[in-house]
Amino acid sequence: MKTIVLFFALAFGLFGAQIDEFSTTMGYYREYDQALAVAKKESKPLMIVMVGDYCPWCRKFERKTLQRKAVAMKVNENFIALILDKNHDKGKYPPAYFAQRIPTVYFIDPKSGDTLFESLGYVKKDEFLGTLEDTIQSYKSEKK
Repeated sequence: MKTIVLFFALAFGLFGAQIDEFSTTMGYYREYDQALAVAKKESKPLMIVMVGDYCPWCRKFERKTLQRKAVAMKVNENFIALILDKNHDKGKYPPAYFAQRIPTVYFIDPKSGDTLFESLGYVKKDEFLGTLEDTIQSYKSEKK
Protein backbone atom coordinates (compact mmCIF):
# COMPACT_ATOMS: atom_id res chain seq x y z
CA MET A 1 0.00 0.00 0.00
CA LYS A 2 2.84 2.41 0.84
CA THR A 3 4.33 1.73 -2.58
CA ILE A 4 1.09 2.71 -4.35
CA VAL A 5 0.78 5.91 -2.32
CA LEU A 6 4.42 6.79 -3.02
CA PHE A 7 3.93 6.13 -6.74
CA PHE A 8 0.93 8.48 -6.97
CA ALA A 9 2.68 11.15 -4.91
CA LEU A 10 5.68 11.06 -7.23
CA ALA A 11 3.56 10.91 -10.37
CA PHE A 12 1.43 13.90 -9.41
CA GLY A 13 4.51 15.82 -8.30
CA LEU A 14 6.17 15.18 -11.66
CA PHE A 15 3.09 16.29 -13.60
CA GLY A 16 2.97 19.53 -11.60
CA ALA A 17 6.63 20.02 -12.40
CA GLN A 18 5.80 19.53 -16.10
CA ILE A 19 3.37 22.45 -16.00
CA ASP A 20 5.99 24.63 -14.32
CA GLU A 21 8.62 23.54 -16.82
CA PHE A 22 6.26 24.24 -19.72
CA SER A 23 5.43 27.72 -18.40
CA THR A 24 9.11 28.55 -17.95
CA THR A 25 10.08 27.26 -21.40
CA MET A 26 7.21 29.00 -23.17
CA GLY A 27 7.16 32.20 -21.12
CA TYR A 28 3.61 31.63 -19.83
CA TYR A 29 2.58 33.15 -16.54
CA ARG A 30 1.52 30.94 -13.63
CA GLU A 31 -0.28 33.57 -11.52
CA TYR A 32 -3.65 34.90 -12.67
CA ASP A 33 -3.45 38.35 -11.03
CA GLN A 34 0.02 38.99 -12.41
CA ALA A 35 -0.93 37.93 -15.94
CA LEU A 36 -4.11 40.03 -15.85
CA ALA A 37 -2.18 43.11 -14.76
CA VAL A 38 0.30 42.69 -17.62
CA ALA A 39 -2.54 42.09 -20.11
CA LYS A 40 -4.22 45.33 -19.01
CA LYS A 41 -0.96 47.27 -19.17
CA GLU A 42 -0.06 45.96 -22.64
CA SER A 43 -3.67 46.02 -23.94
CA LYS A 44 -3.46 42.39 -25.05
CA PRO A 45 -6.04 39.66 -24.55
CA LEU A 46 -5.37 37.22 -21.74
CA MET A 47 -5.08 33.61 -22.90
CA ILE A 48 -5.76 31.19 -20.05
CA VAL A 49 -4.75 27.59 -20.76
CA MET A 50 -6.52 25.38 -18.23
CA VAL A 51 -4.97 21.93 -17.85
CA GLY A 52 -4.72 19.13 -15.32
CA ASP A 53 -1.59 17.48 -14.06
CA TYR A 54 -3.08 14.05 -14.77
CA CYS A 55 -4.32 14.80 -18.32
CA PRO A 56 -2.53 13.15 -21.27
CA TRP A 57 -4.53 15.27 -23.76
CA CYS A 58 -3.22 18.39 -22.02
CA ARG A 59 0.38 17.25 -22.46
CA LYS A 60 -0.33 16.44 -26.12
CA PHE A 61 -1.89 19.91 -26.62
CA GLU A 62 1.18 21.50 -25.07
CA ARG A 63 3.62 19.48 -27.21
CA LYS A 64 1.80 19.23 -30.54
CA THR A 65 0.09 22.62 -30.60
CA LEU A 66 1.32 25.25 -28.15
CA GLN A 67 5.03 24.50 -28.58
CA ARG A 68 4.92 24.70 -32.38
CA LYS A 69 6.89 27.69 -33.60
CA ALA A 70 4.04 29.36 -35.53
CA VAL A 71 1.66 29.07 -32.57
CA ALA A 72 4.24 30.18 -30.01
CA MET A 73 5.14 33.24 -32.08
CA LYS A 74 1.49 34.28 -32.57
CA VAL A 75 0.74 33.80 -28.86
CA ASN A 76 3.82 35.76 -27.74
CA GLU A 77 3.12 38.64 -30.12
CA ASN A 78 -0.60 39.02 -29.45
CA PHE A 79 -1.53 37.58 -26.05
CA ILE A 80 -0.50 37.38 -22.45
CA ALA A 81 -0.45 33.64 -21.85
CA LEU A 82 -1.23 31.98 -18.54
CA ILE A 83 -1.28 28.26 -17.81
CA LEU A 84 -3.15 26.95 -14.78
CA ASP A 85 -3.83 23.54 -13.29
CA LYS A 86 -7.60 23.42 -12.81
CA ASN A 87 -7.34 21.61 -9.47
CA HIS A 88 -4.01 22.60 -7.94
CA ASP A 89 -4.48 26.28 -8.76
CA LYS A 90 -8.18 26.32 -7.79
CA GLY A 91 -8.99 29.41 -5.74
CA LYS A 92 -6.16 31.34 -7.41
CA TYR A 93 -8.29 32.33 -10.40
CA PRO A 94 -11.94 33.40 -10.88
CA PRO A 95 -14.42 30.51 -10.60
CA ALA A 96 -15.86 31.43 -14.00
CA TYR A 97 -12.76 29.89 -15.55
CA PHE A 98 -13.06 26.51 -13.85
CA ALA A 99 -13.07 24.17 -16.84
CA GLN A 100 -15.29 21.11 -16.81
CA ARG A 101 -13.20 19.58 -19.59
CA ILE A 102 -9.50 19.99 -20.17
CA PRO A 103 -7.58 21.25 -21.90
CA THR A 104 -9.65 24.42 -22.23
CA VAL A 105 -8.35 27.76 -23.44
CA TYR A 106 -10.14 30.97 -22.48
CA PHE A 107 -9.45 34.19 -24.34
CA ILE A 108 -10.33 37.13 -22.10
CA ASP A 109 -10.65 40.86 -22.72
CA PRO A 110 -8.46 42.20 -19.90
CA LYS A 111 -10.39 45.46 -19.49
CA SER A 112 -13.95 44.11 -19.36
CA GLY A 113 -13.26 40.55 -18.24
CA ASP A 114 -15.51 39.27 -21.03
CA THR A 115 -14.69 35.96 -22.64
CA LEU A 116 -13.85 36.56 -26.30
CA PHE A 117 -13.68 32.86 -27.14
CA GLU A 118 -13.38 29.47 -25.46
CA SER A 119 -11.59 26.51 -27.04
CA LEU A 120 -12.42 23.08 -25.63
CA GLY A 121 -10.29 19.98 -25.79
CA TYR A 122 -7.24 19.05 -27.79
CA VAL A 123 -6.94 21.17 -30.93
CA LYS A 124 -4.42 20.66 -33.72
CA LYS A 125 -1.94 23.38 -34.62
CA ASP A 126 -3.64 24.69 -37.78
CA GLU A 127 -7.06 24.87 -36.17
CA PHE A 128 -5.63 26.62 -33.13
CA LEU A 129 -3.83 29.14 -35.35
CA GLY A 130 -7.23 29.94 -36.85
CA THR A 131 -8.68 30.38 -33.37
CA LEU A 132 -5.85 32.72 -32.44
CA GLU A 133 -6.37 34.81 -35.58
CA ASP A 134 -10.17 34.97 -35.04
CA THR A 135 -9.64 36.03 -31.43
CA ILE A 136 -7.16 38.74 -32.42
CA GLN A 137 -9.61 40.14 -34.97
CA SER A 138 -12.49 40.00 -32.48
CA TYR A 139 -10.45 41.81 -29.84
CA LYS A 140 -9.35 44.50 -32.28
CA SER A 141 -12.92 45.11 -33.45
CA GLU A 142 -14.15 45.40 -29.84
CA LYS A 143 -11.48 47.99 -29.04
CA LYS A 144 -12.72 50.30 -31.83
